[in-house]
Amino acid sequence: MSTLLCLRACLVLPLILIALGACSTQTELRTAAQQEQFAREAASQGDWERAMRSYAAAAENAELGHGDFAWQARLHHQAGRAASGACRYDAAEFHFRQAIALAKKGEYSSALSYKALIDQYERQGKATQALAVRNELGGPQSGALGAFADRESLPVGKPCGTPP
Repeated sequence: MSTLLCLRACLVLPLILIALGACSTQTELRTAAQQEQFAREAASQGDWERAMRSYAAAAENAELGHGDFAWQARLHHQAGRAASGACRYDAAEFHFRQAIALAKKGEYSSALSYKALIDQYERQGKATQALAVRNELGGPQSGALGAFADRESLPVGKPCGTPP
């Protein structure tokens, strides 16, 4: 009889663990969606620092919840835009690069994130880095970036380098 009980426990335990994992995944995805909404609200108010933190947290939760690559890429892209508006260029570069990598992983277009990274380098006067990113993108695709010129630009907050 005890062998049968042990066998049942061995069969039931993995099912319980799978169910708990699924609940955890759904919680992470719901949290990511809420954080994305908080980030949108902060961005609409021009609070780029708070928007950056919320988008970054949403991206982290989307990754933990195994959200699709397109959503994760979009969250990182938006975190990069917000970081740029907050004059946090190191964070912006990180998030744009993450967005590019996730878009490639999911076989989606990464052109907007490439354009944002190039624009950021150009705003900072880093022509060499901007050219390197254009070269990384490749010839024909690099020429197509102009099509995105009116679609999206980096946010303009307070001038960087000035006290609040």
